[in-house]
Amino acid sequence: MSTDISYIELAAKLHRTWIDALIHSCCNDYAAIIVDAELSFDFEWDLSENEEYILSILVTLPFSHYSTIINDEPMQQILKEHFLAVATGYIPGWESVERFRNYFPINYRVKLLDIEEHWQKTIKFLITKSKDLNQGVVSEKVFAREGKEMLNYNEMKFASQSEIRIAQELERRGVLFFPLPLAVRNETGQCYKDHREVDFLICIDGTFGILEVSRHQGRYEMDKEKDAWFKKSGILCIEHYPSEKCYQQPSFVVNEFLSILSKHKR
Repeated sequence: MSTDISYIELAAKLHRTWIDALIHSCCNDYAAIIVDAELSFDFEWDLSENEEYILSILVTLPFSHYSTIINDEPMQQILKEHFLAVATGYIPGWESVERFRNYFPINYRVKLLDIEEHWQKTIKFLITKSKDLNQGVVSEKVFAREGKEMLNYNEMKFASQSEIRIAQELERRGVLFFPLPLAVRNETGQCYKDHREVDFLICIDGTFGILEVSRHQGRYEMDKEKDAWFKKSGILCIEHYPSEKCYQQPSFVVNEFLSILSKHKR
């Protein structure tokens, strides 16, 4: 691996320009991922020419971002196209633009965490604490009756991978959200009537909205009654999205929801 300062500077400039290109193409979600990355070159010696050449670009990311990119081939393709748009002509040893575009690899890897003092004790505490989260109370009871366990992600409980994808998308955008919060309005004294749980309570500039991940067919009447319960207290933005769409297109779902929620700002 070369430590030549010119390569370090080139990687930094390509990183910055790559992000700018994504923003100009309205790929802000992808730019938000790449801005947290570290960009570097991977080298190998060409013994016949007695010189080193670049094998690939290494993009080092936090695990949450890595897992998103590595499982999303269309995202990888968009990121690569924008990188090549700004990098062509700057990578030493790649004279052929066509070869560069067709074969030059971009490899992603997980950014390793620093080791803090007594880190094992800290992790054990977080694991133990995560089992007693005051969140997802209603869903957890339903799962228990069915002999199932809820999913844990980043110290939060979720009922499906689709919900996790939405949570990851909201995290990347820095949006304030409450996953599976328990809402209480003591009107009847009966928990099943006075308690409601939604998939996501989301806040933008002081305005709250509810995003529901719909997993069950034929629940129109129940969903309408639940929506009306929240609208009675002034939460008017309540949108339902199919679970499949939330899993496959979380960026689209969040974009649309935030656009609708912005129209409800007071």
